[in-house]
Amino acid sequence: MSSRFVRDLFSFLIDTFVTGMGRLLLREMNEYDPPEILALVIGLAFWALLIVLVWAVTLGW
Repeated sequence: MSSRFVRDLFSFLIDTFVTGMGRLLLREMNEYDPPEILALVIGLAFWALLIVLVWAVTLGW
């Protein structure tokens, strides 16, 4: 696989899942046109929290 394909794949996944989730969460808080960096940070925080919660459930906390 070429490095361009991998870079495009990561870009697509980050834009779709991380930034998209950030935009969705900000839209729920009535922020309809958020800056791209804010949507990215909120999306990263959401997925990090979700991973920690799943990890805690699997450990039986």
